[in-house]
Amino acid sequence: MLIDVKGGVVSVSAPAKLNLFLEVLGKRADGYHEIESLMCPISLCDTLEVHSTTGPEMSLEVELPVVDDHVENDPAWDVPCDDHNLVYRAVKRVRERMHAQTGCRIRLKKSIPSAAGLGGGSSDAAAAVVAAMITWGGWDRPMAAEICAELGSDLNLFLGDENRIGLAVAKGRGENCEILAINTPLEFVITHPPAGCATSAVYANWRNSGTTRSSCDLVKACHSENLERIGPLLFNALETSAMATTPWIDRQLEFFRSFQFRYNAMTGSGSSCFALVTETYTMASMRRAANVAGLSRVYAVKSWIQPSIEKQIELIGSL
Repeated sequence: MLIDVKGGVVSVSAPAKLNLFLEVLGKRADGYHEIESLMCPISLCDTLEVHSTTGPEMSLEVELPVVDDHVENDPAWDVPCDDHNLVYRAVKRVRERMHAQTGCRIRLKKSIPSAAGLGGGSSDAAAAVVAAMITWGGWDRPMAAEICAELGSDLNLFLGDENRIGLAVAKGRGENCEILAINTPLEFVITHPPAGCATSAVYANWRNSGTTRSSCDLVKACHSENLERIGPLLFNALETSAMATTPWIDRQLEFFRSFQFRYNAMTGSGSSCFALVTETYTMASMRRAANVAGLSRVYAVKSWIQPSIEKQIELIGSL
């Protein structure tokens, strides 16, 4: 995330993420699945603002993109604007923990589609935790990590560590993140269809193959900065089960192959898919072809590495 503070407003750019690697290791006793994943924050961002107020009230306003070609039952912008939104719950939890007496106005501008496997809701909630802490007295990493772990499985990715926000290996149910010192610039094209994948259904369809992969080889390849080593190691163990949920996974991967993108995969539990860019392409022609294929959402993005929250706050304080 990227933080800015002006007057009484804390603004945070909240990035989406891609799962460059996702292995399911098995089902746990608590009902969750044990995973290992290499997650990469990307330059597709929502924007969250927290405006401090003198009164005790809290409010949330959600601004959605203008959509010209609405598709019935498309879940992309099905975002609650009340206390069911994870952002609202995150800010409320911070206020309780910090014993704040004042309220705030929260404004969330969405660019990351929902039901996509891009982590938009988690990133927004993590940004809300950070913004609320700055609003009500200061940054506290242990408290933030605890609140984020309570709210969801992959929120801690977006907090980074004391050194940076960037690529990370996530384990457990996704909450245990090791931030990696990888600076390799990566470019991707992402598509999102007019259909989502219910995470619970995708995991319910998952079947243990009896063998598991490790992210170690892909991590080493990312350190090497060699795209031809990175590409063949992209992997998502949930692709097959997601394909049983919606035909859009196959359609997106075939779309990328039709443009000669050799390295592509699904992210998270779907329904978005992505291709690693290793060749020159024209985004305009891709958008035209994607629209013909029923894919109105196409994004060109880059890996997104930022200084740690501590370093950003220190820089803001020195300005």
